[in-house]
Amino acid sequence: MDSSDNNNTNEIYIIKLEKHVIELISENNDLKAKILSLSNENEKLKSRILKYENPHTPPSSQKMGNINMGKTQEEQIPGKRGAPIGHRGATRVMEHPDETIHVSMDKCPKCNSSLGSPIKTEKKTILDIPPPQDVRVTEYDLDIYHCNNCGSEVKSKHKDCPQKGDMGIYLLNYITMLKYNMRGVIRKVQDFISVNNNLDLSTKGIEDALLRVGEACKVEYNAIGKRISKSKWVHIDETGFHVDGKKYWLWSFRSAENDILVVIVDSRGRDVVKETMGEDFRGPVIVDGWRAYSYLTIIQRCWAHLIREVDAFKDNEQGKELSDEIHAMFKELKESLKSEDMDYRMSVKEEFDKKINGIANRYGEYRELKKPVKYIINGLGSWFTCLLYPGMEPTNNLAEQSIKEHVVVRKIIGTFRSESGSQNYQYISSLMSTWNFQKKNMFVEMDKILRKELCGIG
Repeated sequence: MDSSDNNNTNEIYIIKLEKHVIELISENNDLKAKILSLSNENEKLKSRILKYENPHTPPSSQKMGNINMGKTQEEQIPGKRGAPIGHRGATRVMEHPDETIHVSMDKCPKCNSSLGSPIKTEKKTILDIPPPQDVRVTEYDLDIYHCNNCGSEVKSKHKDCPQKGDMGIYLLNYITMLKYNMRGVIRKVQDFISVNNNLDLSTKGIEDALLRVGEACKVEYNAIGKRISKSKWVHIDETGFHVDGKKYWLWSFRSAENDILVVIVDSRGRDVVKETMGEDFRGPVIVDGWRAYSYLTIIQRCWAHLIREVDAFKDNEQGKELSDEIHAMFKELKESLKSEDMDYRMSVKEEFDKKINGIANRYGEYRELKKPVKYIINGLGSWFTCLLYPGMEPTNNLAEQSIKEHVVVRKIIGTFRSESGSQNYQYISSLMSTWNFQKKNMFVEMDKILRKELCGIG
């Protein structure tokens, strides 16, 4: 082969290499574009997830998502269903039977032979309820009098006869329990009563009945508000709600005695707290870091919120150290709360205040921890108030617990259709939440309210 043939071969080889390089550059550019697209999509997904998983998401919403976070498929622990260890179980202890029925047989069902006397008797106790009763219609002949002394016209009253409307106390109570305790929407309440009780009510009739119940609850609702304002301390929390498509806020005020007040307004500001608790309210409160509470003088900041805040930054070394220190301090705080010695508790509070201030100073120099450190600094002086009040919780979990039911209702109904509907909801739900957390029979308590306010019988 001469030199010219070698040159031609080299030129062809070089051309192939150049072509291959161009193809690789093109493929590399395509991969870069795909990586950029995936990176942008990842950032968008992270932003969306932050709406549901962030330091302000309650533990109940985070638990299942975080339990296997950062673990391989082999390391993941499946969530166990069922009651926790130590649960007392759900087997009902049967009471003494109301009736005993003896059951016998004469002939064998297989061969039709006579059975004679039984060899033994086996007892089996059954729990049941009677079938729905027929609707009862009662006519009341109410005598009306003229008072010769003051000139007033006086109408007779009966404990089962409401002065307004044509529904009796039991029916009003029944509708209320289906709507509020069972979270039924109006049409489902209508269907249930129609099928179960053979009673046809219009949705408008059910709505009017609930409005009468709400009106009857107002007196006790106001009484709950007064009791809460005088409580040893108050847990406060709020969540968004919609009324007629507009953004409102549902506030929950929970006293140390488990009185619950629900307030639904179009404000998330401090004016709601002032109007609810009174301008001169100076009692202790357990709250999160929302600025509406900053004007209050005695505050216990929620440690659950603080822990979630610092845990969100434990991906780096300094963030992990900060998280570990806050968790350790919370553990110390809970141990200190077990003591009944107030002198000891006061000295511990002073020590803890200095310690957390030191933590804020040490980690304040790290730019990536600016947010959680600022959260700590904003609460300085309010992280250990519970040490001064025996029985007070260091978290606001009790307020979040009382607000959960309303979050479920929000998911079911989406929005209140009118402001009057939202006001009616706050009256009834406040009473029912209070009775629930005080472990009272809601049906019995509502019966007392309705007879007093609607029938005029105290």
